[in-house]
Amino acid sequence: MSAIQLLSSDRLPIPFQKSFAGHETFAFRYSWLKKGVDNLIGKPDLFQRDDAIVLLGVGRNMVRSIRHWCLATRMAFEEDKTRGRRLMPSDLGLRLLAEGGWDPYLEDDATLWLLHWNLTSTDARAATWYWAFNRFYEYAFTRAAMVEALTRHLQMLGWGDASDSTLKRDVDCFVHTYVQRKDVSVAGEDPIGCPLTTLGLLLQEPDGDRLRFRVGPKHSLPTAIFAYALIEFWKTTAGDRDTLEVREVMTSEGSPALTFKLDEDSVLCYLDQLQLVSDGALRFVDTPLTRSIVKESDSSLEPMKFLEAYYERK
Repeated sequence: MSAIQLLSSDRLPIPFQKSFAGHETFAFRYSWLKKGVDNLIGKPDLFQRDDAIVLLGVGRNMVRSIRHWCLATRMAFEEDKTRGRRLMPSDLGLRLLAEGGWDPYLEDDATLWLLHWNLTSTDARAATWYWAFNRFYEYAFTRAAMVEALTRHLQMLGWGDASDSTLKRDVDCFVHTYVQRKDVSVAGEDPIGCPLTTLGLLLQEPDGDRLRFRVGPKHSLPTAIFAYALIEFWKTTAGDRDTLEVREVMTSEGSPALTFKLDEDSVLCYLDQLQLVSDGALRFVDTPLTRSIVKESDSSLEPMKFLEAYYERK
């Protein structure tokens, strides 16, 4: 089995929640997030209600799964001081998925990339998803190798209480989030395949056992979504700094390059377009002495502005 790279536990931050369940082994389906957002409007106790299975049109386990995915993709959030009993649609969830929203039926690849970013970036509620894109350094692997690497990583964090069966189910669900299942539909139900399988981030090798990440250009990833992710990453890692080094975008944990599995040439192509997509607020400086992104505007850059410009132009 290939060697697994791990960071020293004495300098390892934990930017994700200790969450290895909740999905009930189901990757989310096309209509689930919209169902969750629509039904949470005016019903913050939706997932505590006896009639939730009727309102959502799914089985009880799937009700719990929809709750998990609405939170994990940031389409909803838990109300303070309710211990998770009451949820509200997020501003982004309403803008995207409510009736008349930007893309309520997930027809635009940009939305799928955005959901992927939310699912795997800092403060993720799905620990395996964050870990796989930011702390798992294997290019090709089996599910068993992935479970072993995750187990060792959690032990380093002092999280050794997660059972082998729990982690195996989590890895299986992770794979089904990005790799199309063979049984793609069931009569009268949503397609079983998760929408994120269309992104092509994780590929099944012909032998049927090994998987590999597809690193390189992502032609369906718009510059606006890259810029949205870049600004969120910037705020998390660099705060109010006016410059961000390209090496940080390429190699730092939680960066767009790692999360979107981009190579250096692809990142540079996006950076070349930043000045245009940001109306001059960002500039890419590429000289023999430095490669960096520079803020030209005194006003703070809000990630949502990139989404507004993208979706409202369509």
